[in-house]
Amino acid sequence: MRDLSELNLNEGGGPVKRPPPSPGTIAAFEREFGVTLPADYLGLLRFSNGGHPELDVPTLSDGSLSDSSVNRFHHLDEDRGSTESLWRATRDWRAVLGEKKIPFAGDGTGNVFVLDLGQEPATVSICLHEEGFELEPLAPSFAAFIDSLDLDPDLEEDFDEDEA
Repeated sequence: MRDLSELNLNEGGGPVKRPPPSPGTIAAFEREFGVTLPADYLGLLRFSNGGHPELDVPTLSDGSLSDSSVNRFHHLDEDRGSTESLWRATRDWRAVLGEKKIPFAGDGTGNVFVLDLGQEPATVSICLHEEGFELEPLAPSFAAFIDSLDLDPDLEEDFDEDEA
């Protein structure tokens, strides 16, 4: 998996200041939802517990960029009710996604990025709410998903224009 600092995770343009989840919080989450979070995903939570990545658009297997981008990774801490909490997202989406699927991030338009923990390794999909909650596969593992993230080309154009 790539160096996570390359994602430039932030909150409001500043560093994410939320501490990593404690082992007790991780164990409580896993127990409540009957899952084991993969090491590569736990690595992200320990590096940055939530936040918006600058590299946010997944590259698909055919080399094209996804139409969706990661607006924010959910955080995991003792606050089980926060709108950006992994606890709340998992509870809210469980009826739609089913068992063993964790919505680890949102795209800002109502779609969620999903870890399917019923697969080994856990695969990543996006749940498209405007398409009947269809799960569109994105990556064969969380590490591969992180490795696929790229800068939004629309933002890249904005940066180029600002520099001109």
